[in-house]
Amino acid sequence: MRFRCAQCRALTPVQIPARLEAPLVVPCSGCGRSYRFSVDRPRGTGDQERYRAARAFSETNKIDLASAYSVLEGIMSVEEARAMRQGGGKPPASKAPTSERTAMEEALLDALAEGAPAGASPLDAAPRGAPTVRSAVPAPGARPSLSEADVPYDAGFAAAVREGCLSPQQAVERGDRRALALRLSQRHRLPMELALRVADNRITVQKALQHKAAIESRTPPPPQTSVSHGVWNLMVYSVGALILAALGVHIYDVWGDYYARQGEPSLIASAAASPRHPGTTPAAAPAPPAPPPALTVPRTDATGQLIEVLGPDPKSVLVAFCRSGRQSGQREPIEIGPTVPPDAASRWGMFRSLGALDTPVRAILIRRDARTGRWSAGDGRSPITTFPAPELPPGTRTVPISAS
Repeated sequence: MRFRCAQCRALTPVQIPARLEAPLVVPCSGCGRSYRFSVDRPRGTGDQERYRAARAFSETNKIDLASAYSVLEGIMSVEEARAMRQGGGKPPASKAPTSERTAMEEALLDALAEGAPAGASPLDAAPRGAPTVRSAVPAPGARPSLSEADVPYDAGFAAAVREGCLSPQQAVERGDRRALALRLSQRHRLPMELALRVADNRITVQKALQHKAAIESRTPPPPQTSVSHGVWNLMVYSVGALILAALGVHIYDVWGDYYARQGEPSLIASAAASPRHPGTTPAAAPAPPAPPPALTVPRTDATGQLIEVLGPDPKSVLVAFCRSGRQSGQREPIEIGPTVPPDAASRWGMFRSLGALDTPVRAILIRRDARTGRWSAGDGRSPITTFPAPELPPGTRTVPISAS
């Protein structure tokens, strides 16, 4: 906390220990005069004490509670608060900061003096949350330790102090700039920008309220979008669509009846009883291709091309390759042959295309996986590549594949 000397008006910080058994003697930072403090711990919170002080001040000076808070915090004077309550005219011009007592100090001392008993000093009538001066005994040989200009204040007030809107003494008294602006915004329902300007003493509370009213008068009201309007449109469109669908069905029925009475078959009857060419029989549907052998796993991509075929032996892999994929049933397996030079883990699977019998025989390469022992064709990523049938040396033994 800080206290102001009654003789030189200098501010002196006081550190109150958590446990204080004896009175605390603190010298003034300006003139060296000693003050003895005895601390009476408050029972309630600081907000409750501020509320009681503001309530008593508002009843004494006949002003509203929010204005009393502003006066006690040094934001406005009593004359400005009374002018705002009367709805009157322009508030009186603020005086330049001097070394004399500020308006907040005068208001606090007046309020405390009225509630104090006769013959008591204003410092004795201070709220219970602050230390009270019981006696003042000058200490011999005391020297000033801290001047008023050296007392630090909230850095948020630096611009206001530099521009002359606040003195360092007023900035110290206002405390936390952000907290003060937040209280002003809540009590007077001001935007935070205006509350910060009031905290910096750039404008008064009355001017801030006038700015707020002007901004609200210029701002257009928000559009009133009704949810029921959209629901109503949806319902109207749905009913209209149902009516159009029913009307279309009715017109279709009436049109068919009209053509039936005129001796012309309806569209459905004509489609069902369409004349066939005499002497022709419907072509037999092609037989479905035979399924791939058991224990084989053909894999295709999104377009239906075979990308991999797994099987227990090369013969099963070749048969599954001819019976799967987009060209299922259009290939005929012929035989399984060795590679040149011979490799125990590789085989050639030869096949022919049934759609073009005059084309040469082609082949696929079938490999054996050493880890699983299964045979496969393709890499599983791209379509299986076919090659021209290799020329085997004379006497090479192949494994033919029967048509069954």
